[in-house]
Amino acid sequence: MTGKMGPERQRVKTYARRESRMTVAQRRALENLSERYLVPPTDALLDLTQMFPKLNRFALEVGFGDGEALVHLARANPDTGYLGIEVYRPGVGKCLMALHRWNINNVRISTFDARDVLEYQLPPKSLNEIFFHFPDPWPKRKHKKRRLIQPEFVELCMSRLVDDSRIIFVTDSSDYAAYAQEIFVENDQIKSIADSQELKSSRLQRPETRYERKALAKGSLIYEFVFQCRHETAE
Repeated sequence: MTGKMGPERQRVKTYARRESRMTVAQRRALENLSERYLVPPTDALLDLTQMFPKLNRFALEVGFGDGEALVHLARANPDTGYLGIEVYRPGVGKCLMALHRWNINNVRISTFDARDVLEYQLPPKSLNEIFFHFPDPWPKRKHKKRRLIQPEFVELCMSRLVDDSRIIFVTDSSDYAAYAQEIFVENDQIKSIADSQELKSSRLQRPETRYERKALAKGSLIYEFVFQCRHETAE
């Protein structure tokens, strides 16, 4: 495939393809359900109101793993259209199985780099929320440039968010938590929400995923940030 969304584009990778063996059920889901749920590899802007008829609120989850949180959120919030991004094919297959099992219609999936999806497919000011649930922390110092959360990526996210929208970032890495928080709050259009009720509401919405349970079992702390995004307007 060629074009801006194609694999030939060279840039620093923010993810590693650690593909385990795909099950027969996951492979079958990819074969049979992709047409219903997967966003095609086009550089054209997506019309989310057409993708999700009768909905006018839209959220993006970047790197949904096996879709556990994405499916939970979509079922709990049928008035919101969710776009999930994941490059890990076994995880996509598992998520497709769950979407089909619960007959969920307010989710679509992209298997491309989140930076390309945001830059070339999502229109400006089209999203109400962006979620980052346990992104790859790239813990080695020499690999920190591979972390998804960078100033230019945060600017790109901001351009796709409507006024008074939210970014939710969750990690079990204390180093990534401090690193990401610093980058987010450096943007003068982003404010960290310290209100306990707002944070409690975010935690109640988000399920405790299998990954999170493993992290807690190892004694890791979970760091969760809710950021409010407000565009500056000229006076």
